[in-house]
Amino acid sequence: MITICFTYFRSLTLANLAASLYSVRRQDLSQVREIVLVDNNTDDQIEAVQDVVDRLEFPVPVLVQSVKHGDPTRTHSWSTNLAIRQATASWIFMTRADYLLDFDVVKRFTEAVAQGDSFVTSNGCHLGEGIAECERSDWRQHGPRFSGITFDYTSIDSGVWMAKKEVIDAVGGLNEGLTLWGHAQTEFQHRLHASGVRFVRIPEVLFWHPAHGGEKDLELANMQLALAGIDLRECWARYHGTSPYA
Repeated sequence: MITICFTYFRSLTLANLAASLYSVRRQDLSQVREIVLVDNNTDDQIEAVQDVVDRLEFPVPVLVQSVKHGDPTRTHSWSTNLAIRQATASWIFMTRADYLLDFDVVKRFTEAVAQGDSFVTSNGCHLGEGIAECERSDWRQHGPRFSGITFDYTSIDSGVWMAKKEVIDAVGGLNEGLTLWGHAQTEFQHRLHASGVRFVRIPEVLFWHPAHGGEKDLELANMQLALAGIDLRECWARYHGTSPYA
């Protein structure tokens, strides 16, 4: 069974939340036990978030946890770990409110892990347009099929992935000391890979990232990695070719 862990955070809007959750609702949820949704310190009231969830009439329980902590150090790592800790299924499918998912992505990831312990992701696509432009298209009927910049997400920090909960717990989840948007996911994936977890990439584009107002200061993120004693070059050593952050 699978728990879908879903994070919603500042720089996104209720429109992002509604669109991304719609793409979750269109999945095959027959193997999904629950959805854990963490609202990480947004300006939205829990009633507004719950209303978006209720309107979609999910056939599985959706646990909404709205945390208004006001702590700028509780970012991506913190909210991801919080969602994973609350999961009760043996597999975690991780996504965020800034992604639109192919309607078959959960099914495809589930098929990919059927042969053993794996970390599964696919190609993703960064878009120039924001959620307002996306919503003016017919993607809700036919699935997101936008053009943009496509990346191999086994080689950079993916926000959409699937892994066994016990292997995530074994490496300690994401490093909550890496608070800046940048390399927390990269460093987490490196520890999973170093522990012997098999990585699998589905080559098709299966998720899209609309533009939004979030900032990603890679210089500060690299400084934070250095202060933590983490060498980004070591994280990239498992890959062939030049890293996207070279």
